[in-house]
Amino acid sequence: MRRLFAAFLLSLTFSIAQTTHTVQPGETLYQIAQQYSTTVEALQALNNLSNPNQLSVGQVLEVSAQPASAAQRLTNLPAPFILVRLPSKVIQGQAFRVRVEAAGNPVEVSFIGANYKVEGRDLLLAIDPLQKPGGYTLELRSAGSSYKTTLEVAEANRGRQALQLDQKTLSLLQPKKERAELNRLLSICQADQGPQTWAAPWKKPISSNRITTNYGMRRSYNGGPYRTYHEGIDYAAPQGTKVFAPAPGVVALAEPLFVRGNGIVIQHGLGVCSGYWHLSKILVKPGQRVNTGDLIGLVGTTGLSTGPHLHFEIRVQGIPTDPDPWYLRAP
Repeated sequence: MRRLFAAFLLSLTFSIAQTTHTVQPGETLYQIAQQYSTTVEALQALNNLSNPNQLSVGQVLEVSAQPASAAQRLTNLPAPFILVRLPSKVIQGQAFRVRVEAAGNPVEVSFIGANYKVEGRDLLLAIDPLQKPGGYTLELRSAGSSYKTTLEVAEANRGRQALQLDQKTLSLLQPKKERAELNRLLSICQADQGPQTWAAPWKKPISSNRITTNYGMRRSYNGGPYRTYHEGIDYAAPQGTKVFAPAPGVVALAEPLFVRGNGIVIQHGLGVCSGYWHLSKILVKPGQRVNTGDLIGLVGTTGLSTGPHLHFEIRVQGIPTDPDPWYLRAP
């Protein structure tokens, strides 16, 4: 009995720690996804695979949406802190949860040059995909007391993409208008710090599995420098393909935008919002509550777009994060 229990513990420890998989002869990405209880889309995004059918024997794949350590409970906390739980390591572009209890006292968190108030006991944060890898101090303050810990940021190699745009499309790259549009989105996403609306992993917002651009890819336009990165996932699909809400929330924006074309923003609480760009048709209105699976729009190619597709993104405190882990286990 002891041997069986020990074997079980060893197996459990391995399954938690396992973060890579070496491709064996005859294996498909679908089989690997099934083995690790994930999806083909998640493995594609995690490993920058544009074609899920092109695997090489011996190729090493990341298989964990969070290859860093799971959330840890910190000990030896000063009063009034009762509980602090957060991961010790995250990767670029990843969202993570900080859970803190301080005997009912308000809590503030400082991390990478920004300050946040904890509403309730949970705070969601994110790592910018261009954040330099290394250790960063996360400080919690409450009732005159302070506690500091270090969070390790690991590098995520998400690849590059060189785009060639015609002059009409290129004319949409106007810094002032881009900045104004982005600032508006940031104000919407950062304004909603209410309770989270989701209680389960998010659903993919479209039936298409064809990813043309993954999250985080560095981008160059017409031979220029790689200064920007892709803020979401592009799903190629025919014009008019249905787009659905991936989680409950409230529509905060539903209108044509200069760069992003016909767009929708849904607020989900805790500083989380989701965006849907380049639509041919918008089927919701601001203030409308939506549930998982509700029809919200149709695929198009409006704005800065080279063909029909859905650009889907998730922002946490305004920072674009990798959507794929949200399909497996939302932070």
